Amino acid sequence: MMTRLILIMVFLTISCFAQNSEAFYKVYPEGAYLADIDTLAATLVNTHPEPHRFTPKDEFWTTIASKKAMINDRTTFSEFIWMCSEIIANLNCSHSSLGWFNQESKILPMKLRFPLEARFIDDRLYVSDPLINGDKISAGAEIFAINGMDIPQLQEIVFEHINSQGENESYKRLLFNAYVTSYIPYAMGFSDSYALTIKGQKSAISLNPLTAYKPKPRIDPDATCQQRLCLEFPEQPNTALMTIRSFAFYGDKFPRFRTFIDESFAELRAKGITNLIIDLRMNDGGPSDAGSYLLQHLVEKPFTYYSDAAFNEKETPVDPADNAFRGNLYLLIDGGCSSTTAHFLSLAKHLAIGTLIGEEANANQLCYGGQSRFKLPNTGVSYAIGRNKYVTTATDFPWHRGIMPDHHIVQPIEDFLHNVDTVMAYTLALIKSAQ
Repeated sequence: MMTRLILIMVFLTISCFAQNSEAFYKVYPEGAYLADIDTLAATLVNTHPEPHRFTPKDEFWTTIASKKAMINDRTTFSEFIWMCSEIIANLNCSHSSLGWFNQESKILPMKLRFPLEARFIDDRLYVSDPLINGDKISAGAEIFAINGMDIPQLQEIVFEHINSQGENESYKRLLFNAYVTSYIPYAMGFSDSYALTIKGQKSAISLNPLTAYKPKPRIDPDATCQQRLCLEFPEQPNTALMTIRSFAFYGDKFPRFRTFIDESFAELRAKGITNLIIDLRMNDGGPSDAGSYLLQHLVEKPFTYYSDAAFNEKETPVDPADNAFRGNLYLLIDGGCSSTTAHFLSLAKHLAIGTLIGEEANANQLCYGGQSRFKLPNTGVSYAIGRNKYVTTATDFPWHRGIMPDHHIVQPIEDFLHNVDTVMAYTLALIKSAQ
């Protein structure tokens, strides 16, 4: 039911960086740009079921007018698509976007790409990999400013162009971290050089430009689980770790998910497992069948999945599975938990069946799934809009925020650099302390 726009992986493969500088510098007629903005705005409000739930109507149309006023006969395609990303992000809908930052990143010339990788951790920016600039700056250094622009200002600009549900920022940080080498150039007007103000340094550090770039893989190569679905048994007694990186098992693929769940919970019972960790981080959703089927194996009483659904899906009670888990449940979450994953989390928290650990999810009991995809007629910009409203029965949570963890845990830069899973370590320590 509820997959997000999947053009490719969140973290790109190198093929996505094939340069297309011609598109980047291309200038369309002013009238073509203006017509496309009108088309984008009209399609958003006519397709989305609640286009002004999170952004008032006047504010939305003020943004449209401001972007149109910026258009002239010298506007490049790269400048225009950056405007489009802000317009669609203004819906504050996790299912409506240009499709991560793939279109913008693909056309960005290598010479303009920000020449190191960095991470927002809360509201502070740290170097995560200096890349070609390893002789000038170290991983872990905190960046105070880039070309004189302080980090809070940079964050505000970038976050205006990243779609998320309501007022959620954990997803915005996640996406920025994945596309940092391209987000910063767009946010700073495509500078041809970069100088960083670093904590502890008296003078700015000028960076060398990139000549090549390959992004990190989505899944850490050192992770023991390299698949979408895994069941593992840590050394900690009576403890199991289930990783579910996606619920996107549609149609004839759903039996694979069902079989994994059936076999896993049978094994948990056979082994007498009393502590179950389910890692849902970076799981951006899938059909509600998957979320509901997992929930069946965790509850003690019947539940009703939806209170409001476009096609009356699962508005009748669902019974617990025969081999449902009856021990201590720990759910690991982050800003990547969207769509059906957030629906599942809303019900899990509402039913009080487990402890949520990590960062705020990218949605809550409300999502707008079943995307429609479009392309602007003149410039060819592709985008998707959530067209159907779905609400779980866990309607007591704030609409404008994602599902919150019971234990808010953020990975510090030191743990990131040393490949320490802070959230997992905290969870294992929590289990140990309770034994």
